[in-house]
Amino acid sequence: MQRLQLRLGLERLMLLVRAQAWRDGDLATLHPAQQALLAALATEGASLRIGELAERLGVSVASISDSIRTVEAKGLIERAVDPDDARARRLSLTSAGVDAISAIRREDNGLAQLLNVLTDADAASLLRIVQLLIEQAHAQGLVRGTRTCLGCAYFLPYANADTDPERPHVCAYVSVPFAEAELRVDCAEQLAQDDAIALAENVLRFRDRRRG
Repeated sequence: MQRLQLRLGLERLMLLVRAQAWRDGDLATLHPAQQALLAALATEGASLRIGELAERLGVSVASISDSIRTVEAKGLIERAVDPDDARARRLSLTSAGVDAISAIRREDNGLAQLLNVLTDADAASLLRIVQLLIEQAHAQGLVRGTRTCLGCAYFLPYANADTDPERPHVCAYVSVPFAEAELRVDCAEQLAQDDAIALAENVLRFRDRRRG
């Protein structure tokens, strides 16, 4: 019963946020998949090949072709010849695309407006739960190419909990402890954990808050 109510609540929130996105001025003409495409390019801060973009979004190249053509026609992205391969093309945001993603991410827009009511502690707890849900979606084959802390080979959950409970996790990439509020859902330095056993152990430790 509890999980049913949670599922219904999350589905309702998703519908509300999507509906607002469609009503929101110039963004009304951008489908959520197109917004995700712009967000991926903005997160990288540079140009990407179409295949790289598809990998970031966890979809096939064929599935994003229509979205690419649409946002390109709107003048939000542009193509350029890949300097490393003249046969390939790289995509990047135009100035209009930068403005569009800024509007999508503004603090009074959609989901951001809802999250503003959370305390810092509640937001950190939700961020931790989101890590678990994304990893489960990855395990079930619903997405691919996600770059969360939990799926990263450098992530050491609760490795620093005894020394500093406020900063329980450690990023081995920079050898620095960090708080749950600093968990990342999309980290450019992420190295996917390919060791299934190590990943499963990390997920259990993270879920159960085991000190390691």
